[in-house]
Amino acid sequence: MGRTVVVTGSTRGSRIAWNASRFLLRLFGVRARFFHPGSWEEGADMDGLLVLGGIDIDPATYGGTEHPSIAKSDPARDAMELALLARADAEGLPVMGICRGMQLLNLFYGGTLHPHIHDLELNHPHPHTPLPLRFVTVEPRTRLHAIVGAPKLRVNALHHQAVDALGEGLRKAASDANGITQAIEGVDSRFVLGLQWHPEFMPYAWHSRKLFAAFAEAAKAVRKVA
Repeated sequence: MGRTVVVTGSTRGSRIAWNASRFLLRLFGVRARFFHPGSWEEGADMDGLLVLGGIDIDPATYGGTEHPSIAKSDPARDAMELALLARADAEGLPVMGICRGMQLLNLFYGGTLHPHIHDLELNHPHPHTPLPLRFVTVEPRTRLHAIVGAPKLRVNALHHQAVDALGEGLRKAASDANGITQAIEGVDSRFVLGLQWHPEFMPYAWHSRKLFAAFAEAAKAVRKVA
């Protein structure tokens, strides 16, 4: 039987990201199953977890403060994804978080968030675009660098929040010109990777395919315990 990656998102508004992610996962040999707050199954077959982007995480989920930039949140989605992250952690499964997914991954391990990037002192513009119009610098000697094999990547940007303090067992894997963290990863051998950009919206990019290929290989390598 093939391997299955659980992909999470919102009840509404995640379909484009889900379909693009499903295409990339199937391209590299794993099945994908989409869960939203009204459909998820806690004990479903899962060899890897992909947490998609979307609406902001509810500040009440992590003890944060309300911010006028947070127009909409979904505590039920937060709870679902945190429960699945806990299961993935307990079972040693590979995890990839995209945009909001990276932020939730950081919170899960005890990190914090900047509620609104534009409240920070920025020395360079912070664009909001699905097109690869900005550069991120990849940290050397990281899993991310080993996957993409390049010191810089051209990526998109659809976020207004960002990682602040890193969670326990995580390290920075990429940053932008303002020094804002753009990728995080686990420090041990398990595949745990968070990306602030959206590789699923750039399936034409060589580095997007390398990222999904590496994640798919990690899911296929999971050893089941009888």
